[in-house]
This record gives sequence, structure tokens and C-alpha cells, in this order.
Amino acid sequence: MSNRLTSEDLSEYTRGVKRLPAKYGIMEISEKRSRSDIIYNDWTMSFNQDISAEREEAHGADEVQIIFNLNQDIEWNKKEQSTGKEEVVSMNVGELCIYRYKNESSSMIYKKGIDFKFKSIQMPTSRFEEFLGFYFTEKRLAAIKNEIYSSVHVTAITPKMYRILSEIDCAEKYKEFGGLFLEGKMIELLGIVLYDLFQSDKSQTEEPVKLDKRDADLIEKLRANIQLSPAEDYNVIRIAGELGVSKSKLVRLFRSMYGTSIHSYVQEQRLEYAASLFNSGYGNVTEVATLAGYNNLSHFAKEFTKRYGITPKKYSMAHMS
Repeated sequence: MSNRLTSEDLSEYTRGVKRLPAKYGIMEISEKRSRSDIIYNDWTMSFNQDISAEREEAHGADEVQIIFNLNQDIEWNKKEQSTGKEEVVSMNVGELCIYRYKNESSSMIYKKGIDFKFKSIQMPTSRFEEFLGFYFTEKRLAAIKNEIYSSVHVTAITPKMYRILSEIDCAEKYKEFGGLFLEGKMIELLGIVLYDLFQSDKSQTEEPVKLDKRDADLIEKLRANIQLSPAEDYNVIRIAGELGVSKSKLVRLFRSMYGTSIHSYVQEQRLEYAASLFNSGYGNVTEVATLAGYNNLSHFAKEFTKRYGITPKKYSMAHMS
């Protein structure tokens, strides 16, 4: 019989980064919250015994949730208390679901010794409707609400969605502007998810990402390292050897997941990091170029100007306090 872990047990683990008592195993939750009440959680779990995680009925709760399933095929149950309607939700690796959580209970069995990774966004239903009300007619808004609220919708996580999730993970690098960046990315992600669900021409949407569990984990770790340490040397041949895959496979996997090459992604992150250094008060262009991973100052100046439409020197002067 599996052990039972309730939402009450977990209540103290839903702010910041918290760790579960050792008797259960590992559960880390990293939370980011926007000024408009959108919450982003990054979940990592691995239990040392079978665990039945249950979320009891929450009277008065009413929110829209999007769950991104990153590395294990899962199945969970939800029950609407007012009607008694039960629904079994199945999600494969690389899929997301969006639904309305309102006065219902849910449960899932987590098997011992297996790593589970999710990312999620949740917001009050009133906030969800407020956002959509800015952009849609009452008739269209009613149709979207009826569709989203009627059941759990499952679809593939596309490369563009993976990219935005990765950008949200590193919002702190924008320092005082991180909150603004975070909210913008959360809203952008919501828009892309809704577009993928409702756009009429499915032939024009991005192909879903289909990776096995090991490959997805490897590429995600590489992406995280690039964002956090863009100045490092990301030689593709060396990285492929360290990860135990061929160069061609590494290049293909990264592009399929994030829609760009490793080289382009590294350059993008280096330029963003350079801009953040200027924003923080660094005024020496040569120093910033070096810190961002550029050995050739003229190349840095050329790429920075192409990206931001202004030379590094002028950008620096414009952001000096």
C-alpha cells in the first residue's frame, strides 16, 4: 500500500524553494509569483516509497492551471465535488494540460525511485478572464471559456514553449527588471498555449517535441547551464562527448527542443548577459565583452549592435547611473 501525502502536508512547501522531510524522499518546489497573481512553479520529485499525493477539495478555490510534463508519462485523477464527475488525465512526456480548478479534488500515485519533473502556471480564473477580456469580443471570450472550463485539454509542448519556460527559469538575471520580464513571459506563454489549442490551421503550428526521457533531461540541463553561465566554452564536440551522444544527435536534439542551434542560443544568451551588465552599471565595454564570453571586441560590438540597434559604447552611456 502506498503512503498518503495530502495538500495539508505540503502546505509549508509551496513558497520559495523547500525540501520534503527525508522520510518521503525528495521534493523541491521553486516558485515565482508575478504582481498580477500569476504563479509559476518548477517541481522536482523523487520518492523513496510509493506515494499517493492528494489535493483535497478547496472550497472557494477557482483558478486556471497549465501543467507542463517534462520527463515521465503520468496519469492522475480529478473529481468535481459539485457534480461528482470524475476524469482520468493521461499525459505523456512532452505534453501539457490546461484546465480550470474549482472546488474539486485530485490525486496521483508517484512510484518510488522515479524522478518526476513538472513546471506549472496557475492564476485566479478572474485574472485569466481579465487578460482575455482585453483582446477578445464577448462572444469569442465566452467560447474560449466554455472550451477551457469544460474539461482538461492536453496538447504537445512545442519548442517555442520550451524556450519561454527556460527564460522564466532565469528571470532573476534581469535584476530590478526581472518582475516585469517574468510577467511578460508568463502572459506570452499563456497566449502561445491558447493559440496552439484554438488556432484553426494545425498544419501551421510547430511540430511537437518528441524526446525520450534521458535525451530531454540532458538537453534541459545543457540549456539551463547556458542561461546561467553563458560565458563558458560550449564546444559542441566536447559537450557531445561529455553527454555520451554524437555531435549530430546533440545538435538535432537541441534544435528540436528549443527551435534554434546551440551556437545561436549561446550567442543570444551572451548578448543578453552583456546588456544586463550594462544595465547594472558596468561602463567598460572591453570588460563586459570579456565577462560575456567574447575574446574579439570587434565581433562583440558587431553582434551587439545587430541585436540592440546601438553600439555597446552608446548603450553603456545610455544606462550609466
